[in-house]
Amino acid sequence: MTTSPTALALPATRPARGEQPAPRRDIQVMRALAVALVVVYHLWPASLRGGYVGVDVFFVISGFLITSHLLRHPPRRPRDLAQFWARRVRRLLPAASLVLLVTVVAAAVLLPSGLLVRAAHEAVRATFYAENWSLAQQATDYLAADNTPTPVQHFWSLAVEEQFYVVWPLVIGLVAFVGLRLRRSRVAVAVGIGAVFAASLAYGVQLTTDDPARAYFVTRTRMWELALGGLVAVLVTRRSLPAPVRAVLAWCGLAAIVAAATQFSAGTPFPGVAALLPTLGAAAVIWADADDARGGPSGVLGRRPVVRLGDLSYAVYLWHWPLIILLPFALGAAMSWPMKLAILAASVLLAALTKVLVEDPVRSDRRLTGSVGRTFLVGGLCMALTAGAATAAGAWGSDRLDQERATFAAVQASSPECFGAEAARDSACDLVGDTLFTSPTVAATDTPDVYRDGCWNNAPFTSRHVCEYGSTTPTKRIALLGNSHAGHWLPALQDQLDRESWQLSTYLASVCYTVDVPIEIETAEASDGCSAWNAWAVDAVITEAPDLVIMSDRTFQPLVGVSEDDKVATARAAYARVVARFTDAGIPVLVLRDTPAAAENAPDCVARERSHYAQCSTPADVALEPDPLADVAAADTTGLVDVLDVNDLLCQDGTCRDVIGGVIVLFDWGHLTTTFARTLRPEVEAAVAARIG
Repeated sequence: MTTSPTALALPATRPARGEQPAPRRDIQVMRALAVALVVVYHLWPASLRGGYVGVDVFFVISGFLITSHLLRHPPRRPRDLAQFWARRVRRLLPAASLVLLVTVVAAAVLLPSGLLVRAAHEAVRATFYAENWSLAQQATDYLAADNTPTPVQHFWSLAVEEQFYVVWPLVIGLVAFVGLRLRRSRVAVAVGIGAVFAASLAYGVQLTTDDPARAYFVTRTRMWELALGGLVAVLVTRRSLPAPVRAVLAWCGLAAIVAAATQFSAGTPFPGVAALLPTLGAAAVIWADADDARGGPSGVLGRRPVVRLGDLSYAVYLWHWPLIILLPFALGAAMSWPMKLAILAASVLLAALTKVLVEDPVRSDRRLTGSVGRTFLVGGLCMALTAGAATAAGAWGSDRLDQERATFAAVQASSPECFGAEAARDSACDLVGDTLFTSPTVAATDTPDVYRDGCWNNAPFTSRHVCEYGSTTPTKRIALLGNSHAGHWLPALQDQLDRESWQLSTYLASVCYTVDVPIEIETAEASDGCSAWNAWAVDAVITEAPDLVIMSDRTFQPLVGVSEDDKVATARAAYARVVARFTDAGIPVLVLRDTPAAAENAPDCVARERSHYAQCSTPADVALEPDPLADVAAADTTGLVDVLDVNDLLCQDGTCRDVIGGVIVLFDWGHLTTTFARTLRPEVEAAVAARIG
């Protein structure tokens, strides 16, 4: 098929009219649906567990619209590329920069120092559309994966799109050039886009299996979704189907999107094969082009409010997430229904103002539309302003954090009364404490030495890291075995090691708990690796023949092939076999009963509630999860196994508190801060001394 000198092929949409073709109502309906799914998912995740697929719908729409434009105006020389990118700058950058700037300023006022520093760093990455790679890196970090999200985290999807916009005109230009040489331009473009689609989809399926947390954010795993929209643009013509069929196809496409949003969940492997459901649904709606088809979605759903929400979808997406993160800190209260409704209203209002006052004026400004150079200059100034503000906010947050650490060091040196667990031991003390000795930011970074010393063995558990603490010429040796809920006990043990000239070796694996049956982890490789790690660790400890094994685990992950109802009993039997291996070898065992899990990140709750931090608590019957390992220890009949349970200090009157004796108990949702763990030394040291002999 030959091409005209000005276009490769007419797109599946209406003919171009300058820079902005008349919008299709069905696409506006899809945009409205997509942003509604995302916002509702972020506000009510339990009610719409798969609402995250709205982002995938946006990707398909963007791929279609951008490819349609490039088919009408194929890039043939550098100036064409510059003009294309300038249009993207005018369309997207001013609004994004405004939201980033406002968010950074609000974060500097409202957020605790540590979260502000992270937010500022991510804002810099978001400014340069690299946030997705930052989150992909964090997704592979055990501690970072549990961090409270920053108010700019949602820029990851915009980063994927912007990276696509940089690469895509080069791809289209290259395949168009080849096609013109072969006099088969449309075929060449279709083949080129199809190759990108197939390669990206295959990579996405593979990485979703091997590393699902990282796969969610990586551009290469998402490129196929945008390419799918491009395939629709190049392969489909409006008159390919009769109107009744197009109406049915459009409804089926919307149904597929809704089905994914309602049936998917956080446990759905994504964006692998499952992502085909919402993306093919979006492609079907675009293909149908059913605005003029009687009985189609546009006639029923394409009312003015819905179309208007579609118009505002970009700005709504920009504003809603910062409001979700920042408003609770501004009001000093946990998220509530009135706050969620206020966020909905504020998101739409701010989006409307942004569109009227920023998006539309900049996009149509003749001084910019007539000059690529001026457009890039304005874009560069916007990016410089936001990056500069974010850098300044990060520096200020770091200074605040240093001051907080210095203040806390002085407090520790003064040895205040009723500090930490001492307030729970002494009835004369105020249990929570009227003075907060540890700031939320200090608490969030108050982690045991095992984190800094690289002692963890993380998924897929192929490493065999062992760290040693205490004397290098020990009189007795201890093995600390378990997952992260064993690691957080190290600070309560270290003084005793030094004082008694003992040595402790760590056998620690994150998430993986010490049983001899398979545990469900993210991937089959990680599950197999966990089993292999456990077998190795138990054998290594028995070979070491220490004077004492200290064990502690959070038994949280499901067991392979075991129902939730049977999990505790199965885990109890598995733990019993592991403990028996130690006692059969004559090695004493001390089990430290697992500690409470908070309802939310403890430092963030304290930061949000400020002077009302006593409200940060969780009912004991919710916070104290079953501990089958402790059950096994309590039922032991060999005389070689003891169990220590300090939860009577952490949970009094049926409530587990995030602050005890002015000290924040946890550095996240469930791990003891180093400071608070040290205040548990009397109980831990006594139990160790009694068991080690």
